[in-house]
Amino acid sequence: MRKRLIFVSIILPALLLAACRVSLSADAAPAVNVVSVKRVFDNGEHNAFTDLCRFRDRYYLTFRSCPDGHGVNPTSSIIILTSGDARSWKEAFRFSVSKRDVRDPHFLIFRDRLFVYTGAWYSGDTAPKSYDLNEHLGYGVWSENGETWQGPIMLEGTYGHYIWRAATFGDKAYLCGRRKREFLKTATRAERDPLVESAMLESDDGLVWRKRALFQEQYGNETAFLFEQNGAVLAVARGGGQRNAELCRSPPPYSSWTRQDLGRYIGGPLVVRWGERTLVGGRKNLTGEPKTSLYWLVDGQLHEFAELPSAGDNSYPGFVALSDRRALVSYYSSHERNAAGDVSTNIYLAELEIASARE
Repeated sequence: MRKRLIFVSIILPALLLAACRVSLSADAAPAVNVVSVKRVFDNGEHNAFTDLCRFRDRYYLTFRSCPDGHGVNPTSSIIILTSGDARSWKEAFRFSVSKRDVRDPHFLIFRDRLFVYTGAWYSGDTAPKSYDLNEHLGYGVWSENGETWQGPIMLEGTYGHYIWRAATFGDKAYLCGRRKREFLKTATRAERDPLVESAMLESDDGLVWRKRALFQEQYGNETAFLFEQNGAVLAVARGGGQRNAELCRSPPPYSSWTRQDLGRYIGGPLVVRWGERTLVGGRKNLTGEPKTSLYWLVDGQLHEFAELPSAGDNSYPGFVALSDRRALVSYYSSHERNAAGDVSTNIYLAELEIASARE
């Protein structure tokens, strides 16, 4: 029996919020106050892998929910919530894919449509003992008004690719898809990881995809793209096999890439523009205690400005700028427990504000 949905909105104690703030003095990397952190979704299931956007004057929040936990399971589904004020949320759409585990949903606003893309492991009828990246497939749903949705439909050109964040430039959409080199068969993750390459996929309509470039030839992983006005792309790529994240860059036509070690692991990376600055987010694990952290990216260097309340299974942030000084960040975490004392993996929304010069 599916458990009853519960929508909760709580503000964490002020002392916990104060611990979130990390002061920075550089003008290019200002201090940021974490104004509030609210739990916005908790249904007793494992809820994870968020994204956040604003479309037609409404906010949209998406994530995966599964009664059987983090692992690959066909009981998983993708939930899309909507809100007019980012405070009170309701379900806009929910979908699953038969015999597949859906996860890592991300938004894309393209050609006046709101798309949600999800990767999907082939699982069969139950949780599989093993699963193969070569059988991965992307799926998408879309809406023109945020109310009526179409799909899910398989994304042509994504078979054998684990799709992730998408972005647009001009009249094209771009998607990260990682795959095994020449779709080789592997028996273990240790054997697989060095063979994983990351491809930039390109689309004219958001549904049919083709390879545009390879930007990681080994240890490829989750990658977020950010396009400059001249078409140059900046990408933050998680390193496979727990390696450090890379900052990848290329001018068009995306055939010549530079890669820079960012000096730390970043799980579920995010890279966005907030006003004139560049923000990076994701999971850090410097001390063996995973935390969701946010950084300014300045001259190729990361400057941490916030560590959000988080623990255990966490991260995968989404972002919406409210102004040049205020913003919202979605993420998931397992730092709270339910009434029975068990770990609860829930969806959270943090409100950020850039500190004034007086502070």
